[in-house]
Amino acid sequence: MRRPGAALAAIAFAAVAGAGFVAGSLQQDFAAYFVAGAARARGLDPYVNQVAAPGPGADARVWDGVSIFRHSRFLYPPLSADLFRPLAALPYTAAKALFTAAMLAAWIAAGLVGTDDRRGRAVYFVASALFFPFHRHLERGQIDLLILLLLVLAWRARERPFAAGAALAAAAAIKPALVGILPVLWAGGRGRVVLAAGGAGLALVGLTALVDGPSRLREYAGDVLPRVSLYGEGGTDGPLGENELPAEDDPGEIGVGKTRYHIDSDEPPAVASWPRLLAPEAPSLPAARLPFILGLGALTTLAWRRRRAGDPRQQALLYWAAAIACVITSPAGWVMGLVVALPLAPLVAELWTERRLARGPAALGAAAWVALAVPQPFAGWAAMAATALIGAAVVMAETQPAAVPT
Repeated sequence: MRRPGAALAAIAFAAVAGAGFVAGSLQQDFAAYFVAGAARARGLDPYVNQVAAPGPGADARVWDGVSIFRHSRFLYPPLSADLFRPLAALPYTAAKALFTAAMLAAWIAAGLVGTDDRRGRAVYFVASALFFPFHRHLERGQIDLLILLLLVLAWRARERPFAAGAALAAAAAIKPALVGILPVLWAGGRGRVVLAAGGAGLALVGLTALVDGPSRLREYAGDVLPRVSLYGEGGTDGPLGENELPAEDDPGEIGVGKTRYHIDSDEPPAVASWPRLLAPEAPSLPAARLPFILGLGALTTLAWRRRRAGDPRQQALLYWAAAIACVITSPAGWVMGLVVALPLAPLVAELWTERRLARGPAALGAAAWVALAVPQPFAGWAAMAATALIGAAVVMAETQPAAVPT
């Protein structure tokens, strides 16, 4: 198949898959976003499970169909909830269809912006279509494909610090764990980008205080963020009682309002977080923090060593490795977030085509990619596969960009 044909076929396949998930899945992560937007539109706290909030009808109930804790499943900064207010004004099915279309558009844009030729784009789109985290992302209605686009834009604009910094700040404003990329960029000689990202981040904090109020900002910084950084979606405030949750006709179904979706109890596990794997029952500060500190600290050291590398693709390998590390070292790390690994596919393919990779690192990277691309056979598989992929990227970055014999 010609390369443009392969890319178009992969895009069409992804679009069909997305449409199928819109029709048949709750897309439960989007449900949390939708309900947070609805809560903000009513003047309610998006971080509290508002299942008992009064409304004009069942469809107006402010509950995502999944959350059983007294806190909601919305984990992101307050300004993110405001972004979902327009979608929350629509019927749920229409809202998630628009959101899924937007995520597919972000994915396509990331492929077009992040690659320079047809070969690279074909590799990117085909690798995505065969990548389990990509399909789980669509099934759950996650926002990581937008994060991917922002990270691609930041890397492409790295010679324009203000543009790159704004893109990174926007990504971290949605998923704060991505601040781990900043020390890697700084060590790689992109200090101006890091400063710009800090300035843009402060501007977003000010905008949050203006739009949501200082009290909401304090709530997020003092209560929500510490809880999320330790427990992810969980917490210590306990689950709601059975009499506090809506009675369902079929316990095998979940939904938002009157829209019902069947629960698949046999789906592969979605967790991709070393902190949650190290201490699944009783999260602790060492388990929650050490993977992040050690992983990003090691990548920062390596970036410092490669800061004068002749080939910028060596720094790109570490940049995307850092993005993956931010996912798997976060207590809120899920397999859907590993779509940030997708730019590695065309990058490594390009280096291999130019004969700038030895067989050993290339084989390690290919094996790690395949392991990450398949559904998890058990919890922890994705975190281990992603760690191996980070290791492969590091080995490739450490290899001098000289042609090797085949």
